[in-house]
Amino acid sequence: MALKRIAIWLWGTDAQDRALLAKLDVTLLPYFSLIWFLFGITRASYSSAYISGMKEALGFEGKQYNYMNTAYLVVYAVCQIPGTSLLTILRPKYVFVTANVTWSVLTLITYKMTHAWQVIVLNAIEGGFSAIAYVGAQFILGSWYRKSELGVRAAVFCVFGQLGTMSGGWIQAGLLQTLSGKGGLPAWKWIFIIVSVMTIPVAAFGWVFIPDLPAHRAAWYLTDEQKEHAATRLGPIRKQSWDRTVFKRVLLSWQFYLLPTLFMLYSLCVQMLQNNVMAYWMASRGYSTIQQNSYPTGIYATAILGTVIYAVISDKVQSRWEVSIAIGLTFIIGSAILVSGPANDAVYFFAFYLMGTTFAPQAVWYSWMADVTSHDFQLRAITTGFMNSFDFAFVSWWPLIFYPATDAPHFRKGYIASLITGALTLPFIGIIAYLEKRDTARGIIGRPPANDFLDQEPDDEHHDPARPVDDERAPINVQPKISVYL
Repeated sequence: MALKRIAIWLWGTDAQDRALLAKLDVTLLPYFSLIWFLFGITRASYSSAYISGMKEALGFEGKQYNYMNTAYLVVYAVCQIPGTSLLTILRPKYVFVTANVTWSVLTLITYKMTHAWQVIVLNAIEGGFSAIAYVGAQFILGSWYRKSELGVRAAVFCVFGQLGTMSGGWIQAGLLQTLSGKGGLPAWKWIFIIVSVMTIPVAAFGWVFIPDLPAHRAAWYLTDEQKEHAATRLGPIRKQSWDRTVFKRVLLSWQFYLLPTLFMLYSLCVQMLQNNVMAYWMASRGYSTIQQNSYPTGIYATAILGTVIYAVISDKVQSRWEVSIAIGLTFIIGSAILVSGPANDAVYFFAFYLMGTTFAPQAVWYSWMADVTSHDFQLRAITTGFMNSFDFAFVSWWPLIFYPATDAPHFRKGYIASLITGALTLPFIGIIAYLEKRDTARGIIGRPPANDFLDQEPDDEHHDPARPVDDERAPINVQPKISVYL
């Protein structure tokens, strides 16, 4: 009886949902969470290796280290939309496992490189195969979980990324201390070997347990009844074909522009929590090097807390705008405190840790995007990728202007910029909430119950009541006469 109460608390009162969600939460969710955790560790490995001997061994000069990171980020950003779009054409299991294994191999062979330019090239290629890790996971999670379930799962996924960032430095330090000189290899080479080897078992887990999309009905560990329930419980997708209407549907939609812009504003606002801003301020106040490295990790702790709390609330009320307003107000309060330049150190710490809770949009706003694009398969895939690439288009240069190291320790210009971008999120939240309510009432967005859904001509904006819905067992058409059942 106690176990049943726990199951109901975790997965709801419906027996079919409980059975399905229990299996997804021990297969699909752990895979993506672990991959995102390892992603953070992998990226940290390059900075650790660089300061631990790779710079001298491979002859890095001038800005070559910056070029390495830039090459990675540029390719990573460019491949976001193609990556998520590919998931609508090929079975996701093949895409993810291929990307994971390739990314792992590229990390491994880095230890064999002899010149800096080789590492730069490898990073660029790795950026392409890593691009699917975050946006692809968000797309797949949004394909399996309902509006009342998605926020919490997205939060768990994002929390693992925060944990990877927090622990990455500790793991690298442990490797450097224990493996230096083992097998005649310097410590920096062992970092790449170990991180690569860590990824392989998770990729193998994914090969066995990634259930593809619900429409594939391919997960071996689901019963036929569970496969059918998963394929129909979210309701049918109104638009799911790659045809001549795709670009019109995407480019004329408000979702494609408003959600990525909102997410971009969030990313610019929280730049105050990155770029060593807190550490620079602590150094100016006489805090020790150990304190400068340890105290800022509290930001990740509040980030985890905020991400989970906001996601749980948004799932419970089955609405994202209320918690989004709270996040926007936190942007303003935290930034305003720093702009005011308080004399008390405790107030500075409070502001930084308070702003840490505003990492929640990584889960909440991607879930909101899935909510308002669930009716259109291609719109959701393309917008998912665009949210991250549009973000990168700004955060790649923003710190150079508003958080240059020359402004340390008082980044007043950056704090003002964060106050402005944080405040700008509020009108966007209001507009998105209004359009969501309007279009849901009109029946334009949202996935209706299967027995209420009426199909429409591809180029029409309204339903054609004379045509019934296609059989839900039909494959997802991505081109005329081409199926994703590969």
